[in-house]
Amino acid sequence: MLLSRINRTNRIKARTSSCWTVQEETGTCCRIRMHAIPQLKTVDRWTEKRSMFGVYDNVGILGDFKAHPKDLIIGPCWLRAFKGNELQRLIRKKKMVGDRMMTADRHNLEKGIKFLYKRFNRTGKHR
Repeated sequence: MLLSRINRTNRIKARTSSCWTVQEETGTCCRIRMHAIPQLKTVDRWTEKRSMFGVYDNVGILGDFKAHPKDLIIGPCWLRAFKGNELQRLIRKKKMVGDRMMTADRHNLEKGIKFLYKRFNRTGKHR
């Protein structure tokens, strides 16, 4: 081991091949591993998802597109073609599936609605 230096805080740093040993003022030694520069990730630029990105964008422009894109969205019914804030989303969910929800889920939903209702009425541009 080569003794490299003693600095102001009385730490002694000794260097081995790829590790530093640091001795604190308390007298305990701990090894700090110095790793090499990490290898860059190899990213496949032509995965199926990336290669098909934007393929069907021109169908709506060129015509003969019978369905609206909002009809093709797969997801919960209260989120399809919805644009609004979180309070509006929770109210919409309660209106659509509130009667079929489990007790705990419905309770948490109502707590969220109550909290956001108070918050929106106290602050912001919604007053």
